[in-house]
Amino acid sequence: MSAHTLKVEIMDQLAIVTLDRPEVRNAISFEMVKELDLLLDKLDSSQEVKVIIFTGSGDQAFVSGGDLDQFLSVRGKEKALPMLTKVGSLLSKIEKLSKPTIAMINGAAIGGGCEFATACDFRFASEQARMGFVQISMHITTGWGSGSRLVKKIGRSQALSLLLTGEVIEAKRALELGFVDHVFEHTRLREKTLEFARKIAKQPLPGIQAYMNMVHDLDAGMKLEESIKLEIDRCAEMWGSDLHLGVVQAFLNKTREK
Repeated sequence: MSAHTLKVEIMDQLAIVTLDRPEVRNAISFEMVKELDLLLDKLDSSQEVKVIIFTGSGDQAFVSGGDLDQFLSVRGKEKALPMLTKVGSLLSKIEKLSKPTIAMINGAAIGGGCEFATACDFRFASEQARMGFVQISMHITTGWGSGSRLVKKIGRSQALSLLLTGEVIEAKRALELGFVDHVFEHTRLREKTLEFARKIAKQPLPGIQAYMNMVHDLDAGMKLEESIKLEIDRCAEMWGSDLHLGVVQAFLNKTREK
């Protein structure tokens, strides 16, 4: 597909999606929302992609938030609610993809940038990155639903400390709070992110998707006993396939040769 606000690179069964509006520090625009929505459907259904990585163009910003020139042109709840809901739905789509997602935070992730990153399964940050849920200082709250996501991911008190103060924090502090999973030297962020992503991409897609479905079920509130039953059922569907038996037989033959 043709996109004006995104760059997409497919390599080693990874999709690297670069939010490409460096002139406004990769702020999310209405056009970007539409392009991402279409792209996510394509990547999620692709048999050639196992992991999706999001990052920002340049070295200054991951995502600086929503495009203020566009978003502030909308006033009043009647118009604001559909606009905010559309972006919130996009982040929910990211959160529910059948492929794991990584936010490769290469620079500032402020306001909506933090919301975008929160929707991803993993967050890897440059040591130079700075993050902040600054919405409260702008007389609003998280408008794309990621306050709720944040509470679920890092806990009530930790999330509230970020949401209520609007503090902008360094990557190291974000790591301490559990908001990011790893912090790397800026020049090695891409290398280390791809290194991790390739470990996942080496695995069979049906297994990856089965585990993603498992966590989505739990996120949706499925009871543990029911999730366990489904987990066993999914394994049973794969058990004894030619691929499964081939791996087991190769392991047994290797063991016998020792």
